[in-house]
Amino acid sequence: MLGLESVLFIVNALSLGILISTISETQQTAMMISLMGLMLPVILLSGFIFPISSMPYPLQVISHIIPAKWFIIILKGIMLKGVGISFIWKETLILVGMTIFFMGLSIKKYKIRLE
Repeated sequence: MLGLESVLFIVNALSLGILISTISETQQTAMMISLMGLMLPVILLSGFIFPISSMPYPLQVISHIIPAKWFIIILKGIMLKGVGISFIWKETLILVGMTIFFMGLSIKKYKIRLE
């Protein structure tokens, strides 16, 4: 179960990376977008370091769009509580939906550049 959920999160992260690479013009731009736009919010808003329940309400709402939050909830459920898919199906579906959304947006934004 943990392996399948980890593969799902990895595919989600890869699809987000593909989206960033299709949006940006240069490699430096892609690195800056991923560093400032992804790494810092993921570390601060995913619930890994600070509990989401102790954050101000606007930040709690923003944390819903971060895939790492849902993966951490799944990890805590499997590793600490020992629950099965019947308890984490909602978070799994959210990650699947985010993955499909990021891949679809990447395919839509993709253009072949011959320069």
